[in-house]
Amino acid sequence: MSSHRSSDIRYARKILQLVTGCLLLSLSNLVQAEEVNLQHRGITINGNLELAEGKQIEDGVVLILHGLMGHNRMEIMDTAQQALLQNEQSSLAVNLSLGIDNRHGFYDCSKPHRHMQEDAFGEIKAWVNWLRNREVKQITLMAHSRGANQAMVYAVEHIDPEITQLVFLAPGTITDSKQLFEGRYGKSIGNVLNRANELIAQDRGSELIENTDFMYCPQAPVSAKTFKSYYDDRETFRNFPSFLPRITVPALIITGTADERQPHVATHVQPYVDGEMVQLKVVEGAGHFFRDFNIEDAMELAVEFILEKQSKVASKSF
Repeated sequence: MSSHRSSDIRYARKILQLVTGCLLLSLSNLVQAEEVNLQHRGITINGNLELAEGKQIEDGVVLILHGLMGHNRMEIMDTAQQALLQNEQSSLAVNLSLGIDNRHGFYDCSKPHRHMQEDAFGEIKAWVNWLRNREVKQITLMAHSRGANQAMVYAVEHIDPEITQLVFLAPGTITDSKQLFEGRYGKSIGNVLNRANELIAQDRGSELIENTDFMYCPQAPVSAKTFKSYYDDRETFRNFPSFLPRITVPALIITGTADERQPHVATHVQPYVDGEMVQLKVVEGAGHFFRDFNIEDAMELAVEFILEKQSKVASKSF
């Protein structure tokens, strides 16, 4: 059979799977999907809980974290949850508040930016506690892009016995903040970073620096502490591969061959891949957001990894 014929058959199967899955999900989600809310440091944080058919929450949950200033219903998060459901996996996709009460949708660039990368730790912990209180014993912590970096640091610095696996989708492995900033805006980061450091030294870190190019937000109002949190070249958050030797549970890293934002993930993490504690899978043709059928391929790899690790845990308990 020719390669073109095989490709056509695979594509047709994917279409059939997608249509069938959407029909099933349109019925099951009426009772299975639920927005959940909890209070954290004076504000409401929310998440979308999807329970697989025939499963209870205590049977295990994939806790999913979105990328930079994204949200839990953006395409990659929504499609990931649907693909997990098709593979009989329950999931909870959460919104990082970014300092906004009951936040939904993408962060509005025109609003003052006072959020910090490390704010994610307390919110991940709050969701782990929420699941723990519901007797969930097995949590797979899954995260995408910048969220993967935040989840990695959390997993290393906050040991939760319920977190039994880690899945990282397209983590950030470019460590040079100047490269990131100057590549996007075509100018030096020095002046703004110096100004941020000056304000922080004067105990004025909460003061806004107006009309500041920041991440994906040009000419935004950004506090000095926020700018430093995202652009400081500390090991924390940025040097994702350096955390791999410190993980205490198995991790799967999934990247795409066409990732336009983090094109060297496989090369950067390869020295740490041992096939046991650290695994690496590459999705051919996938970009940074795993669009179209690529997210289904990624979730199939993730589920295979989750079930393999769960099986090993179960066998050790006997």
